Amino acid sequence: MPLIMGHEITGEVVEIGENISEVKVGDRVLCVNVSLDVSQGQLIGMGMFQDGGFAEYVKVPKISLFPLPENVSTKDAVMIETFALIMRAFKLSRIENNENILIIGGGNVGLVTLKSLLIEREPNYVVVVEPNEFLRNKAIAMGATDATGTSRAQVKKVTKKLGVPTFIFDCVGNEETISNAVNFIKKGGTILLEGIHKGSITFPLFMLNSKEVTLKGSLGHDRDDILKAIDLFAKNKVETNEFISEAIRLEDTQKTFERYIDPKERNFVKIIVEI
Repeated sequence: MPLIMGHEITGEVVEIGENISEVKVGDRVLCVNVSLDVSQGQLIGMGMFQDGGFAEYVKVPKISLFPLPENVSTKDAVMIETFALIMRAFKLSRIENNENILIIGGGNVGLVTLKSLLIEREPNYVVVVEPNEFLRNKAIAMGATDATGTSRAQVKKVTKKLGVPTFIFDCVGNEETISNAVNFIKKGGTILLEGIHKGSITFPLFMLNSKEVTLKGSLGHDRDDILKAIDLFAKNKVETNEFISEAIRLEDTQKTFERYIDPKERNFVKIIVEI
């Protein structure tokens, strides 16, 4: 701090710098961070390490500019960044068709994972594990085979009926969910860690060995991931009204954050700021 937040940005170009030929003034664009190697100290990113989109104007580096297809609205394009995350998750996990899939966490990222699986893959089943009833109901409405609470007993009851999961997408990423994922996964299965946890955890290493689990981390998205996500929208494969629950004004951002400090009160998937 101080930092202007906001890393999922769409808007209109009003001014361009030198050596910019990819866009022109008046173009509608997606402005999204392209992942670099954090381990090499490449700490850049709008809304994370530099000022981002919760402002009337934002300076966007050339690498992060993507022209929007004519048939994709500026509002709908806000969702592209999350779909790019999942395009990367698919690439890293190497998931194919006919898998038994568990998604831990039914927030924005978890539900986009669900929708992407239904669009891009042909799963045997997809079950969403989520404590919030509103989000569980959303998952069912979006096409999940089932949605359940977070206790191991609740999850095991569902997987006993449908089959042990071969792939798990952990969209929370804390000690409890990672431990549960190792417990739930079928021998030889894959866990893709999409959620982010800063710090160390206690981990069931022997189960990782004995079940021969593949554990894969994922962070951000490269240019190809973003272009694949844009293509989904250009082909009208995404209905954004399923995700965008509300649009607020910039001046209402602070009180909107405060409104949802208690996660039990959550009754939305995604709230966007419209300027």
